[in-house]
Amino acid sequence: ATIITRVARETGVDARLIAASVIPEQIRFFTSEREVFKRYFEPLKILGSLSQFSLGVSGIKQETAALVEQHANNPASPFYPGDGFAALIAYPADTKNRDSALYARLTDEKDHYYSYLYTALYLKQIEAQWERAGFPIADNPYALVTLFNIGFVNSNPKANPQAGGAPITVGGRTYAFGELGGDFYTSSELEAILPRGGVR
Repeated sequence: ATIITRVARETGVDARLIAASVIPEQIRFFTSEREVFKRYFEPLKILGSLSQFSLGVSGIKQETAALVEQHANNPASPFYPGDGFAALIAYPADTKNRDSALYARLTDEKDHYYSYLYTALYLKQIEAQWERAGFPIADNPYALVTLFNIGFVNSNPKANPQAGGAPITVGGRTYAFGELGGDFYTSSELEAILPRGGVR
């Protein structure tokens, strides 16, 4: 929780919301055959393209993280989160291959900072888009976690967004990704270390 709290302070995104976006991915990871793929094949990079696969503890896709970088650097983007956030994900001047550097950021098993940081910035960017469109969702964890799961391209601001996303079966019941995340956010689980609305 220490890294999540650090990211929350740096981005202004609620630490509990960051965790709520990560938890459904972790549940899915440990209740599906995807674990086998990730454990044996992804580290070896034996497939031609891994871009369709989610990376790191939050399961963010590399192309989604690249879009987070673009939006953070483009004040004209409807997803622009405001000034100062691009600096958090800036690369050292001597970075030769940003794709490789981004992949390394998202797959570092010893340090999950960037996984949480890109997750938080994604959430901040989605909030910015919906706020600009006149449909603020900063207080709707079900919608935000759903939108984290379904991606920028499927983020269409509207009234009364509902929980949705990928189906995840746990204990014989199937939940939507956003439903699991929202249920965690509104529950009392881990409230002592991740209070609701604790870091904004």
